[in-house]
Amino acid sequence: MRIKALGHAGIAVRDLDASRAFYSGVLGMPIASVEPRRLALRASESELLLLNRTESTPPEAARANGVHHVAFLVGNTPMTLDEAARHLEAHRIRYERIAHEEHESLYCHDPDGHLVELYYWPSW
Repeated sequence: MRIKALGHAGIAVRDLDASRAFYSGVLGMPIASVEPRRLALRASESELLLLNRTESTPPEAARANGVHHVAFLVGNTPMTLDEAARHLEAHRIRYERIAHEEHESLYCHDPDGHLVELYYWPSW
């Protein structure tokens, strides 16, 4: 067996409107579907991020249960990461830029405190 792609990932959020503003408004992810307690955003043609509304799961509990961060590929050169950094700055989103062995990443937090990574991958 070989996994070919991520189908979807789901995270718990307390405020769907604030999360929609961040993921769709700031990060530009198109909305795939809207339900009363769930919002599905398209990360690619086959990948979804599901935002599930909850009132009881703080981000600390989610991370303790194994959700460390959600990462999104923004391109294949450092220029694409520079563009993403300018975009976050324009939206007054604080971030940290980290150099890894093969690439660099920007790390910021969504409205619920989930760690979000934006990165480029040279071989993409």
